[in-house]
Amino acid sequence: MKLSLCTISFRHELVSFDELMRLAQTSGFSGIELWSVHAASLSRRLPFGGAGIAGDMRSRGLELPMISGYVKLLGDSDQFAATEREWEEMIARARLFGTDKLRIFAGDIASASAGEREWATVTRRLRQLAEAASRQGVRTVVETHPGSLADCTASTLRVLEETEHPWLGINLDFLHLWEAGDRPKEAYEALKPWTVHYHCKNIGDRRFLNVFEPGNVYAPGGSREGMVPLAEGAVDYAEIIRMLAEEQKEAAVSLEWFGADPVGYLSAEKDWIDSVLRSTSAGRADF
Repeated sequence: MKLSLCTISFRHELVSFDELMRLAQTSGFSGIELWSVHAASLSRRLPFGGAGIAGDMRSRGLELPMISGYVKLLGDSDQFAATEREWEEMIARARLFGTDKLRIFAGDIASASAGEREWATVTRRLRQLAEAASRQGVRTVVETHPGSLADCTASTLRVLEETEHPWLGINLDFLHLWEAGDRPKEAYEALKPWTVHYHCKNIGDRRFLNVFEPGNVYAPGGSREGMVPLAEGAVDYAEIIRMLAEEQKEAAVSLEWFGADPVGYLSAEKDWIDSVLRSTSAGRADF
């Protein structure tokens, strides 16, 4: 398993990218998933932009598996023209930082609320973006996320079918599909042929799920009630980690944490995941 930390976990922390590389290296992470806001800032401020960071990461044995960003897919033709310009900049940053994956959302409307026109617009424009990125060797990755057309397993499969582009992949967020009422293992099996990355986070109880709404998550003073370590939440992540370890030795997984003390949390989570992986290996050996 290739486990990465996410720079978005440090959106309200005053830390340098060099500090994040040291944390990833000393804690045993394989890489760092870069938030697009941070990617844009780094490429503006640092000498040689992302090219220097890519070299630093390689020298430390770290990967940059994905840049996670946002683009507007609904709206009139002028708005989408602006999206296409922004997308070209994101593709250029992906190449600069040495990653071949750009994560976005499948629009900003829930699948159950979308009409046929919205479905047709989002999937057509997703196809256009995927085609543009593919010409530069970059894969477009749609995250399973509430408030988008990929908010449950069935709707995500529909996005894939109607977009129909070989360079479109899925970032499977287990919590969000569980939030939609899907069983994580069944969602995993259904989406496995298209899934190129996984996000892991947990919640203490379903009634706290609103803490992950964007308006709350990005607010410095937002509520963090209910955010808990993977081992303590409503979703059984021990089972998920074991499943990934048994089926995909090279599964690309990122830990998302939006609560306090990201350094302490990520270090502890890495230790817990390692313990689950050791017990899984021991169980196979005993068998």
